[in-house]
Amino acid sequence: MNVPTGLTTDCNLLDRELDRQLGARNSAISTQARRHLGECERCRNLYQWMTEEPVLTPGSPELYGRIQSRLRSSLKPVKPQASTRSLAARFWMLFLLFAFPAIGMMGLAGLRQMDLLQMAGITVVLVLGGVVVALSLAWQMTPGSLQRIPGKVAVPVLITGFLLGTAFLFPWQAPEAFFARGWHCFKVGMAMAVPSAFLFWLLVRRGAVLAITSLGGTLGAIAGLFSATVLQFTCSRQDAGHLLAWHGGVLVASILMGILVAQVIRRVSERQP
Repeated sequence: MNVPTGLTTDCNLLDRELDRQLGARNSAISTQARRHLGECERCRNLYQWMTEEPVLTPGSPELYGRIQSRLRSSLKPVKPQASTRSLAARFWMLFLLFAFPAIGMMGLAGLRQMDLLQMAGITVVLVLGGVVVALSLAWQMTPGSLQRIPGKVAVPVLITGFLLGTAFLFPWQAPEAFFARGWHCFKVGMAMAVPSAFLFWLLVRRGAVLAITSLGGTLGAIAGLFSATVLQFTCSRQDAGHLLAWHGGVLVASILMGILVAQVIRRVSERQP
């Protein structure tokens, strides 16, 4: 066994036992180690330093007074945050507040093309999707709340529900001017998604968000769903291929953009001292 210069085998034995005591403060050292303490001044000083109780020196009243006054001066009254249900209702009201005027201005060509089953079915899909992401946003901005549907689950559920509902409710027709008409819908949808995401963020920023990446994806989801809802009732092209590729594309692109922006913000904040 190689022993460092100046240290005996018993010194190394005591060092190992002291290391073990760091993890178990109540463990006792062996008889051989105790015998070595009476022979080695270096190990005896080390053992006394590790086992003696630290002496705590109380601070001066002047120091405590300065700390107290500094803390009091930094305290500001805050408005209590609303409940998660109330927050979710606000998201949903904001969603409808901008969706109805946008649909009214762009016309109801899509509504006229749908039959009763299609209109009822896609409305249920869109409403349920909006409720899910609104609740998810409310939970994420409220630390400690029980997230029954986490953001990483709510977003895939929204996408899956929209795609399946569209695929089963609407007919598959031969593509007519697929890219030309589809690209127009995609551009209009993204033009609505970006400002709507900013509006939803103004409400989210009042809370305390801990997982910014999940929040970014959920914000992108509700903004993309807003655009897809407006397009659904205003677009005259009501076939499954167009709806999935271009209206659904707005939803997916908004989610990815939200995640990307959140990642950039997180990396910039980590670099700041």
